[in-house]
Amino acid sequence: MTIDVKFQQCTILFKDYLLKDLAQPEFAKGYLETALQDFDKDGNIEILLLAMKDIAEAQGGIEGLVTWTNLSPKTLTYLLNTEHPPQLDKVLDILATLKDSHHSKHAVDKKEQKYGSC
Repeated sequence: MTIDVKFQQCTILFKDYLLKDLAQPEFAKGYLETALQDFDKDGNIEILLLAMKDIAEAQGGIEGLVTWTNLSPKTLTYLLNTEHPPQLDKVLDILATLKDSHHSKHAVDKKEQKYGSC
């Protein structure tokens, strides 16, 4: 087995681990805050986009983000593309939605756990 194959396997396992942690609201919040602090320091939008993409994936994928942002899947995929970074104002709109949806989504989940769903 080559070192590249071993690296890919480790990367895949790390990604799975990360997504599991990002499903937890407090971890996702800290992850996002760290990404924003790093962006503020170095202006690297690609890293910020990757963090947003990981959080979105852990919280229901593009489909969930479509519901929260009212943007089309095509638009969201384009906006979260790190190869062609989008306009910062659109990224900030998605970011605000992710922040707000974390609280409302998990509040609804907790309410359903307490009272049951319809």
